[in-house]
Amino acid sequence: MIRTEKFTIVVLTAVLTAAFSIYGVWQDKMTFLSLLIPLLYAALAVWAVAAYRGRGVSKYRSKQAPTSHIPHPTSHSIPPGGGMLLLFWLYSAAMIPFSVIPYEAKISVLRLGCYVGTFFAVANILSRFPARKAAWTVLFAALLAVALYSLVQHHIAPERILWAERYYSNYWSGGRLGGTYLCPNHIAHLFQMWIPFCLVFLFVPQFGWFWRICFGYALPVFSLLIYQTQSRAGLLGMIASAGMLFLLLMLRKSRKAFVIALIAAPLLMAVGIGGLWAGSAIFRERMQPVVQFAGHVFSGAIIDEEFIDFRPQTWVDSLGMVKDRPLTGVGPGNYGLTFPEYRHRVFSNRMETVHPHSEPIELITEYGLVGTGLFLGALIAFCVPLVRLLKTSSRPYHALPAAALLAALAGTFVHGLFDFELRIFPNALMLAVLAGCAVAPLLAQKTEAGRQRTEDGRRRSEDRGQRTENKGGQGGE
Repeated sequence: MIRTEKFTIVVLTAVLTAAFSIYGVWQDKMTFLSLLIPLLYAALAVWAVAAYRGRGVSKYRSKQAPTSHIPHPTSHSIPPGGGMLLLFWLYSAAMIPFSVIPYEAKISVLRLGCYVGTFFAVANILSRFPARKAAWTVLFAALLAVALYSLVQHHIAPERILWAERYYSNYWSGGRLGGTYLCPNHIAHLFQMWIPFCLVFLFVPQFGWFWRICFGYALPVFSLLIYQTQSRAGLLGMIASAGMLFLLLMLRKSRKAFVIALIAAPLLMAVGIGGLWAGSAIFRERMQPVVQFAGHVFSGAIIDEEFIDFRPQTWVDSLGMVKDRPLTGVGPGNYGLTFPEYRHRVFSNRMETVHPHSEPIELITEYGLVGTGLFLGALIAFCVPLVRLLKTSSRPYHALPAAALLAALAGTFVHGLFDFELRIFPNALMLAVLAGCAVAPLLAQKTEAGRQRTEDGRRRSEDRGQRTENKGGQGGE
């Protein structure tokens, strides 16, 4: 990596580490984001300018000295799904003037720009495995330190986050682990994303024995942390990501193994959920509202104000927002300020419904069918090349992280059915980094193929020139 690329990655890693280490101190306040977002944008701008200039210099030098060896400069290729994701961000920016509260839309678009820019930069910069290994291990070490601190803090001083005393919360007062976050559900998702990576990294010899032992040690630590958060979405997401990882690994092995896994995976996930239900009173207590909701859905009963869990009530009320503005939605980041006029079933005076606790519902209410279509297009365009890489790559250190990322996305989807974890700055930024690392081998292959085509074209041009010269010499004689 050249100096500007190293600067970008160091700043990005520092911002992300600071974000998940002290997020609960400031939570989602602008005093927190106002420090990190400009720093992240500055690093991304440095990379973008250097990439553009480097590409221009490379073209100029190749014309002047096509036979000389030129080190590959920093590049700015579009990663898989990046084009649709960029369109989604541009659509979000275009929606600012038409949003119910334009100021909130601006903040949301700024955050989304951080995630999209990070995805582009990481995918382009970390094309070599040693660079990805360095990024993975640095983030993992910081995350493991946060996990150990959170487990100790949960038993010694749950009323504090690092040096700050947290306000009274039903979360920690009820025995739920919050760690460096205020909400246990969100820190559960942070570690949930990493469990598939810890599993596959055990089988990547390039990490060495030390880091592979650390990944193995982290598996029970992260799992215990998720369990002590008592997060239903976190536990279900962890089981879903494990099941998806099993399916993907069998797909890489053979189609026959994949067909068998399609039958075995749901059974294994059911066994996992059943084991938790039978062996954990906490899990049974936490899952009762989910069971009740499923019973209501299958029985055809109406969800009204008497329903125990506020989530289904909120989901039903949110449908009014979709009905009023189906195509464009209420605008990025505008759900919380728009929902009160549609709130008819949640009557708790102290409950402020800033999010519907469902990522799909919040997506369609804020961005409408147009924005939802763009996002789904980006997701499909991102996942298909990763599945192809998983099946065709002969290098496990390329294929296995792709499988882990797809499994993390599956777990994130299940988690997002009941939560809003992608609206949390460090969680979304972490997912952008992991996604960039996973698709980096695809960009490296694309760059290498481009170099090969350029080299083949240069050789053909030289051959034609040589033949022309030979013919001219023979004609002169």
